[in-house]
Amino acid sequence: MKIKSLLLAFPVLCLACSNPGSDTADPASQMDASPILAKRPAGVTALSVDFGYDEPCNILGEEYVRSTFNLGEKTELEEAHEHNGCEFAWEGNKVLVSFGGAKPYPSVYQAEYLFNKMYQNKPAMASAPVVEAPESETVNSSEGTSPEAIVSDEEATEHHSTDDNQPKHGGITAATPHLTEPAVSSGHYEAVPNVGDKAVWDATTGAMHALYNNHIINVTVETKGKAEVKKEQAQSLVEVLIEKIAEKEYIRRL
Repeated sequence: MKIKSLLLAFPVLCLACSNPGSDTADPASQMDASPILAKRPAGVTALSVDFGYDEPCNILGEEYVRSTFNLGEKTELEEAHEHNGCEFAWEGNKVLVSFGGAKPYPSVYQAEYLFNKMYQNKPAMASAPVVEAPESETVNSSEGTSPEAIVSDEEATEHHSTDDNQPKHGGITAATPHLTEPAVSSGHYEAVPNVGDKAVWDATTGAMHALYNNHIINVTVETKGKAEVKKEQAQSLVEVLIEKIAEKEYIRRL
């Protein structure tokens, strides 16, 4: 019995002797595990909305700034990165580029809500007040009601449904409505058409703010040029960033 027990225990002893943890020549065996990394769930960094964003100036590129402002190769262009974005500076002039808020927003609806709150003076959607009908307009039950005046709730819903907008011939459906409403001029913000989903221009600060899908783009031009010239320059840079985002070039290359 003792000999049989030793024969059964022999393979276990051999496996213990061949444990790679006992090899001191292996550098990996000499590293201590980090308690911080051990407590971090796997995939948290990959799920972060901010993780995939590259620096705005890296996305825009120095060549676009030089061509927009007609800067020669001899003009020294300094690039600086800050928490909220980055900037290009030269000879007392400056261009600031940033993405507003989360990068990108979880949905276009949240991005538009915050865009409207910041640049359209729309803090929230207020519920419509309930207006009671005057007593003089109420229908007397003794007078009766014509069949044409009786409309059920279901009929009212069907009357205002989107099915009425669909063509009834050829199997062709109407175009899908836009997810966002067009920008309007509000306060010192001037609506800029045909830029992203919506865009506004602030002549007082030289900043253009644009919404494209679930991205908010901010470009500020601080030069000695006229307001109209700065507006065209800011719009040109915004359109370049929109093209980059459309091609998913805003994702950091790891």
